[in-house]
Amino acid sequence: MKYILQFFTLITVVLAIVSPSFAQQDSSKVKVQLDWIYQFQYAGFIAAQEKGFYHDVGLDVELVEYVPGLDTIEQVMSGKANYGINNSSIVVSKGKIVPLVLLATYLQQSPLVFISTPEITKPSDFLGKRLMGTSDELKYSSLALLLNHFDINKENTHISEHSFNINDFIENKVDIMSVFRSNQLYELDLRGIKYNIIDPADFGFYMSAVNVFSSKEEVLRFPERTQNFIDATNRGWVYAFNNTEELVDIIYNKYSKKKSTEALLYEAKIIKKMMLLDFYPIGETNEELSRRSLKQLQQTHILTHDDSLGTFLFHDLIQEYNQQVTWSPQEQQYMTQKGQFNLCVDPNWMPVEAIENGKYIGIGADIFKIFEKLLPIPITLVETNSWAESLKKIEDRSCDILSLAVDTRERQQFLHFTSSFIELPVVMATQTNTIFIENFSKLNDKRIGIVKDYAHVNLIREKNKNIKIIEVDSIDDGLHQVEAGTLFGYVDNLMVVASQIQHNYTGTLKISARLDEKTELAIGTRNDEPMLHKIAQTLVQHIENDQLQKIVNKWVPITYTTGFNYPLFIKLLFCFFLVVIAFAFHYYRLKQYSKKLKILSITDKLTGLHNRLKVDEVLSHQQLQVDRYNTQCGLILLDIDHFKNVNDTYGHQTGDRVLIEFANLLKTNMRSTDTVGRWGGEEFLIICPNIGPYEVQRVAEKLLSQIRDFSFHHGEKMTASMGVGTLRKNLSVAQNIDAIDRLMYQAKNRGRNRIECPPRPKNI
Repeated sequence: MKYILQFFTLITVVLAIVSPSFAQQDSSKVKVQLDWIYQFQYAGFIAAQEKGFYHDVGLDVELVEYVPGLDTIEQVMSGKANYGINNSSIVVSKGKIVPLVLLATYLQQSPLVFISTPEITKPSDFLGKRLMGTSDELKYSSLALLLNHFDINKENTHISEHSFNINDFIENKVDIMSVFRSNQLYELDLRGIKYNIIDPADFGFYMSAVNVFSSKEEVLRFPERTQNFIDATNRGWVYAFNNTEELVDIIYNKYSKKKSTEALLYEAKIIKKMMLLDFYPIGETNEELSRRSLKQLQQTHILTHDDSLGTFLFHDLIQEYNQQVTWSPQEQQYMTQKGQFNLCVDPNWMPVEAIENGKYIGIGADIFKIFEKLLPIPITLVETNSWAESLKKIEDRSCDILSLAVDTRERQQFLHFTSSFIELPVVMATQTNTIFIENFSKLNDKRIGIVKDYAHVNLIREKNKNIKIIEVDSIDDGLHQVEAGTLFGYVDNLMVVASQIQHNYTGTLKISARLDEKTELAIGTRNDEPMLHKIAQTLVQHIENDQLQKIVNKWVPITYTTGFNYPLFIKLLFCFFLVVIAFAFHYYRLKQYSKKLKILSITDKLTGLHNRLKVDEVLSHQQLQVDRYNTQCGLILLDIDHFKNVNDTYGHQTGDRVLIEFANLLKTNMRSTDTVGRWGGEEFLIICPNIGPYEVQRVAEKLLSQIRDFSFHHGEKMTASMGVGTLRKNLSVAQNIDAIDRLMYQAKNRGRNRIECPPRPKNI
């Protein structure tokens, strides 16, 4: 931070010399462009203004109310406003992401929802109806994601621009209208108008609101002022919630009388709920939610896959610019004379790296983008067609740097290597009918493919004399030959093999062995210029572990795929192999039987849900994601209330039918990414990846309501008792399940037909 401040001080002095008018500007004056009229959703800003919190940090703040037709984003981008407010953490304009900087998020859950007439109860009912919303809401918000998911558009639904007049809904001029929970619902309730709420969050589409943005130019020029503004605004929100009635009076008497004090108090209650203060500190930016929203926008083709958020969080941007390296005079002179560094890479090694249409992409590309920001000269890609060609060019000095490579004795003849900073296990891919291989060295006479000139070629060849190592041109060449049967297996690192199988060879190839070797990646530099090696080592030391993790997460998505399950397949085949040995290698009979067993082994026979074996596997997988990547995963453990009475009164056949109906009800009301399994008897477990404590509680509440309203075959209403929580980091699966099991029994002990959650942190 010291160097950043020194840099901006220098720039200010220079600009003051060349432009006297600039020097006379008051850096304490700040203009904040609101995206709506004055009301309680801006209470934190108003409190900071009225109670002197902005003044305490040396700021003279002007809060500018929205007027129809004003482009809030343009105001910030053009410098007419220092900061602006937006209802999404991703700012989209004309179908493209606007490269703004996110400073703070105050509503962690968007209050933007649809209301509908009573007969419209779900999004699929929208078809053919009259719907009203703003253009931006219906293009880029969580409402747009919901409409896109259910294929609702202008071709099959009557969609009109928002009039912002609640009477259009009351007078039945429209059937569906976008509203804010904090605003129009109060008026509808006051008039006794009946309506339904269709909330995108109930269908897995989450976005935030009251997001504070600025331009990169603004925050990099005034980082301290920006931080002071955020801190004072956060302080204002704390005051607003501790003195709600006072703030309502201030807003009503000094800012706007468009809403009554009663309506403002109602709004305050909803706003506080939407801030999720039990889970998030005031103003905290949620990077995971933003990236999830981006992915959903891309998956629904609202944005293209080329769109990227880049460095969009204020603190990340400052940290990025704070990592500048102070180079020695000798290093500076060397780099000035060089003018640029020529880089050679592996052109076909995704997701680690590749060259696509002349562009360097992958994990390596993102790492070198960080390196380039630390250097005074550019890094220029030298295009090649193969890894062997890249090695040849670095050897003949056409390249200065070899990207992500393994240090070997042969390469040391023309390269120096930095310390390794990425370590990957080495595995072998085979066809799917191959049994899991415990001892790689016993694959006598098998043809194993490895890319020509990869570091492991000679090492594996020396350790495994009886294996025929076949050098291939690329990973695509190797895997294609395995698929065709000309190679038994292909060896590479786990990340690359898994990615290629997932994208190109699902159902035909799998990972069948893990080798003792590891891929330890470093940066290689030409050894005739030792200064370059010193510079490269400095770059490697400046990259942080969390930066690396973010890059890896970007290129290796942390998702649970519902396709063919390779880990379980391998385990089953290994079990079958043991059975074959026990029964004198009756392989043919066992192979025929296994086709049925593979399905039966993961399915509950009665309900058709996943059985305990499958659920245990999914739990282990999700726990690994939580521990390794800090993801979230919600859990719902539920038990049918008084189920014994059904069996005793109507018989076990009716009881079985109730279980089947119950199972179908659970599957119908959960997302496709959730796992619903029969835990035992009348107990069911639901695993909800990528949602946290508040979201999973909402899912459970909605599900419990659906169960209460469902008409079961035997004519009686049923209820359930639920324990709700999340997988907690660094605990075993058993410990996490035990905690949720206790909550479920707590729900039963407290009267059934309810949910129990872990105690929340004390609210402010």
